[in-house]
Amino acid sequence: MGTANHLPAGILPSGVDMAAINALATKYALGISAIDDQHRLLFGWCVALRTAPAIQPVLQALLTYAITHFQDEERWALDHGVDIEAHHAQHVELLQHLEEQLRRPKQSRMEAQAMAFDWLTQHIDVEDRNLVMAADLDRDD
Repeated sequence: MGTANHLPAGILPSGVDMAAINALATKYALGISAIDDQHRLLFGWCVALRTAPAIQPVLQALLTYAITHFQDEERWALDHGVDIEAHHAQHVELLQHLEEQLRRPKQSRMEAQAMAFDWLTQHIDVEDRNLVMAADLDRDD
């Protein structure tokens, strides 16, 4: 995972606007470093959709990483005493939507970015924040 101010080298396409990624990650930080670091990378893939030469590989990378992130986030929630049934269903819905985007022969860069960004910001700001608020933070991280 990255740190609060950078991502591991070579993960995202070159030329990605790191200032935009850091601003988003800061704005939507939950205060749980393991989750916030992964959200930073998800924001990175969303920002990469703006300028990547082709959006298909970026969407595939976003899908692949989202699977890992969702598993980690759900494991964290379970470890902290949170019922994740509804949260898991939302994760499944996004993964299905990303898979649908990948199957489309022609994709709009703007539509793909808006879908990913809107879902991610809304999900973090409401659902993930509620997940953290419901967690027993006295349990080991």
